[in-house]
Amino acid sequence: MKKILLKLAQLLATFVLLGLVAYQAGLFSASGQQQFMQLLSGASIGILIVSIMLGVLVNMVSAFKWYLLIRSRSLGAGYWRVFAYYVVGQFYNMFLPTSVGGDVVRSYELGKFSGRHADAMASVFVERYTGVVVLLLFAAIAVVAQMSRFGVDYVLISLGLFGLGLLFIGWLVLDQRAYRLVRDWLIARFPFSSKVFAKLDQLLLAVDAYRTEPAAVCVALLNSVLFYLVAVVNVLITAWVFDADVSLLHMLLATPIIMVIMNLPISFGNIGLMEFAYTNVFMLMGYSAELGLSVALLMRFKSFFDGAIGGVLHPLFVTQKHE
Repeated sequence: MKKILLKLAQLLATFVLLGLVAYQAGLFSASGQQQFMQLLSGASIGILIVSIMLGVLVNMVSAFKWYLLIRSRSLGAGYWRVFAYYVVGQFYNMFLPTSVGGDVVRSYELGKFSGRHADAMASVFVERYTGVVVLLLFAAIAVVAQMSRFGVDYVLISLGLFGLGLLFIGWLVLDQRAYRLVRDWLIARFPFSSKVFAKLDQLLLAVDAYRTEPAAVCVALLNSVLFYLVAVVNVLITAWVFDADVSLLHMLLATPIIMVIMNLPISFGNIGLMEFAYTNVFMLMGYSAELGLSVALLMRFKSFFDGAIGGVLHPLFVTQKHE
């Protein structure tokens, strides 16, 4: 029952956010609709093609980071297989309610290939966690640097929730006493849960193994910096499709904040939340709501394009073990 209520709340949030963004972009009026269509019709086809290709590069950089973590644990997968699993995960994100679903798929495929499911899942966890650490750092720097611009409730609350979640997960992984107490209490009352906790124990052991690989973790953090710099350029070029006057400095500040907001588990599949993040952060930077919404819609289309690549690679990689 609680799961159903949560899904209904997320669905409601999705429609509310979409309605708010449509209102902000003036889509409920004929003049606003006309202005929005003019913005879309003026898109640069050449820059659009560059933007789509740059989106693929972003995925390649992120997959390379995951590959380095996989290699440090000797899981045996080459880079292009890892890239294929990465975009296959994005393919499943098109149908699953959260991006976590895609992570589960790619970790499962890597585990099936390597025969080490716990290590495969741990590699995805460390890849994700190091990424959000760097993302939160960049977002915090942007807010501190431009407090007069970003000191609004939804930005500060998003940053706070994101930070608390990050600290909580890190605490559970690094200090497992609380986890063990909860595990033992639940197993004593619900013996059938022991199988689930056995798998969680294996995952935590696999994650803990990265403590002996500090170089791999440091490289992952540095690669996360590279990823977010490429992500900034990705957002900038996407914005240039509609407006060539968008500033690199503005996107350097705006991109991490947008990514923090859109990764909160508020709406269904982040639909509505992503559009809200782009629209409202672009407005904070002095751009129009129509431009922010246009960029969000193009970024969503690019995610579908990435997912389509995953769909093509799916039958080529998920059933074969030969590199």
